[in-house]
Amino acid sequence: MMEKQMRNLACGVAAMALIFNVSAAAAQDCVSLSGDVADRIAEMRQIAQSVPPGTQSDYAAATSKDYAEGVFSAFDALNKKVTETSKLVGQGYNLAGYTAVFKEGQIQTKMPPVVTNTMSNAEALAQAAADDDKTKLDILSLRCSQSTEQTALAAYLAQADSGTASAYKTAKFDACKAIHILADLQDKRQKLNDIRENGYPLFYLHAKEKKKFAGYSRTFQLKVDLRMFPVYPDKAMKVDGKDQPVLLGQIQGIDLSYNSYFKWSDDNWSPLNLYQYVISDTRKDDYTCAPYFHLSGHVETTLCVKVESASADKLKVGAKAKFKYKGDTKEVSLGTQTVPAPFGYLADLSDMKEKKMQDLQSKVVDRIASVFNVYDALSDKATSWQKACK
Repeated sequence: MMEKQMRNLACGVAAMALIFNVSAAAAQDCVSLSGDVADRIAEMRQIAQSVPPGTQSDYAAATSKDYAEGVFSAFDALNKKVTETSKLVGQGYNLAGYTAVFKEGQIQTKMPPVVTNTMSNAEALAQAAADDDKTKLDILSLRCSQSTEQTALAAYLAQADSGTASAYKTAKFDACKAIHILADLQDKRQKLNDIRENGYPLFYLHAKEKKKFAGYSRTFQLKVDLRMFPVYPDKAMKVDGKDQPVLLGQIQGIDLSYNSYFKWSDDNWSPLNLYQYVISDTRKDDYTCAPYFHLSGHVETTLCVKVESASADKLKVGAKAKFKYKGDTKEVSLGTQTVPAPFGYLADLSDMKEKKMQDLQSKVVDRIASVFNVYDALSDKATSWQKACK
């Protein structure tokens, strides 16, 4: 009997020792993994803090220092009171309903509405940019648009010291800011496609006059379809052989296209191919005329345009045609029209056709991916820590 009791006691002691050793090992793993998570947070903070300034430098290299500063300053001003990533926003224009080809008699009368791109919008756009770049990223996993973290990471941050928790929050904020910048590029690239084929219409107007040419009474007419094209159609008469130049948000230098039609007396309408007209090539109140071309019989005509004023959101433009017949010249005019449009924004969209802007987008994707490489490792370590520390 005594021998049996001694065996039971020995077994109990051995079991207790095993439990103690296992618990000690688990506790050691918990401490070790806690340190690993903290190390990953520090690494993420180090990488993430270089992303916004690095992205701005990339932007400046693709555009200009002043232009890049303008983009980032505008974003910072929009979010100057924001402390949570889920509240970060961007801005753009909703062009839906503003890009359809005009019918005769139509003119733009108002600006398209300004829209706010939320963090959720930005995540979707940034994911599209990463997919286009063929970079495997799960943008949603960082939870920029959410106020809570992944379960294991949230548990770790709840018991972490304030410095570690603050380091993670700052790292996430920097990464989510870069996601918004990437989203803005992607949004403009998509909107470029909306105006690539048909341009952004400004007006399609018609004027008609009946006057005497050397004693002969004749009716003559003009129709002008005015648009801004970032990429000129193949059918266009390219004056300089190039597409819209790089504009960097500036209205000066924007090329407008007049699809114009002329009619003399009972003759059919005669079109003049798209005529490229540079805003900066005109002086206030001056008309610039294309060379005369033969219309019919002894009739020659030309299209003349002027831009009295131009700004980022408004254009004051005039158009008229001159008809020559039997040594006499008469005019038919559309008058001067004031057209509201987001020209500065359209200039930005136009620039997205440039390879260097597409390369910029790829560079921003790569910078964001560098943060996600560490974040994925951080998430795995946090999950292991949670299991070991139960």
